[in-house]
Amino acid sequence: MMKDIPEDRLKEQWAALYADYRKTLSANRKSGKELEEYFLCKYEAEEYNDEAFVTECKRSIKFNPNFRKKLPEGKEPEIHAYKVENVLVGIDIIGGNIHIYSEDVGKMLSVYDDLFVYRGLDAEDLENPFTVAEYAKLTGHTDANGKI
Repeated sequence: MMKDIPEDRLKEQWAALYADYRKTLSANRKSGKELEEYFLCKYEAEEYNDEAFVTECKRSIKFNPNFRKKLPEGKEPEIHAYKVENVLVGIDIIGGNIHIYSEDVGKMLSVYDDLFVYRGLDAEDLENPFTVAEYAKLTGHTDANGKI
């Protein structure tokens, strides 16, 4: 999960990692339902029935073009919301999008990164250098110079 606006040096690293790693990948994105099943097996989560959180998850998907593209034509997000310790997790069952909130950034990133890697990448994701570089970094891959 990107937290800050990237510097040019970081963009160059992404491009190098993308060039080295992209050719080894194929689409492997799991469905929203598969993602939810994994999440519920791995984490001790409780349902989080907060309409404001669910609404924010849906709004985030609708207003982010990259998230919105994951929804089939004419479909709306279907958010299943959970709480793990102090982390709120919204999983879109239709598009497989992930929405996470917590004041504990470290814990939030840990959960998000785990779900991001498990979910995998689709053909469109594979054309995005940042997404491929992030996936490569989280799965322990490096570029030709051994850098992430």
